[in-house]
Amino acid sequence: MKKVLLGLLVLIVLCAVATGVAFFRRPFWFFERMGRITLRGAGLERLEITGPRGRLVYFRGGVGPPVALIHGANDEAGAWAHVAGPLVERGHHLLVVDLPGHGESEPASGPLAMEDLLAGLEAIFQAAALDEKTTLVGNSLGGFVAMAYAVAHSRQVGHVILVNGAAIRGEGPGAAVNLLPKNREQARTAIDAITDPSSPRLPDFVLDDLVRRAPGSPLDRLLQSPFSQYALDGRLGEVEIPVTLLWGESDRLMPAAYAERIAKGLPIARLTPVPRCGHVPQRECPERFLPLLEKALDLPPAPAEEVASGS
Repeated sequence: MKKVLLGLLVLIVLCAVATGVAFFRRPFWFFERMGRITLRGAGLERLEITGPRGRLVYFRGGVGPPVALIHGANDEAGAWAHVAGPLVERGHHLLVVDLPGHGESEPASGPLAMEDLLAGLEAIFQAAALDEKTTLVGNSLGGFVAMAYAVAHSRQVGHVILVNGAAIRGEGPGAAVNLLPKNREQARTAIDAITDPSSPRLPDFVLDDLVRRAPGSPLDRLLQSPFSQYALDGRLGEVEIPVTLLWGESDRLMPAAYAERIAKGLPIARLTPVPRCGHVPQRECPERFLPLLEKALDLPPAPAEEVASGS
């Protein structure tokens, strides 16, 4: 018995050491694994299908109105780990996707275009065989995908929730931010632009991992293909689907003025700021973001004349 216990202790120590090494050498990989484990722990099933460009992975679970959670560029399904469980408990049927070229979804390398993202999302919805309109919740690039998909498939989508999500071309402080940093200084500038000043600063080894992952990343591959034709500049008035904008008010990549431009151009919209949060509030400040997301899912958006910050 002593030998067995000693063997277990040695195994535990070795696992702890291996985990520590993985965390310091590849922190983003570690965070992703933890997020995906959390999704499974929330009762979501990991599913695979074959899409137009290869394997597509998504997580599904819960009973109730369908809600699809769509991450941003260089992110994956685990981005929603802190909010997925509570949403399932509140009676929502979740689809949490890895967009093509992200997470475990293919293609893992080579060209990646907006068309691939939209076709992959369509394939997942077809496999899910949902029998009622879905709410699309999209963060950053995921918001851009959600809006483009909703315009093309208006009969399938009942509501879009943009979480610091793109919809139109933007100009402002974010234009100078290098989202594919080549050194630690550029990485620090990028992180500072998308987080609240009060949030803990990332240590240098995490910034170094961000630099290491930039070449060949999904964002790097996407920027090689034009997708400006999907921007809704001058066409927001044609969007008949209700849109809610939940906006981390500390975001300097897509600042509040950008969100206001989108909201004012939409026929049916509501803009609600998320205080002391940046570009990815579901990761940075889920405790402030989740109640606002739950409210947005429960209440229909306001008509255009009621659009106002904080409404």
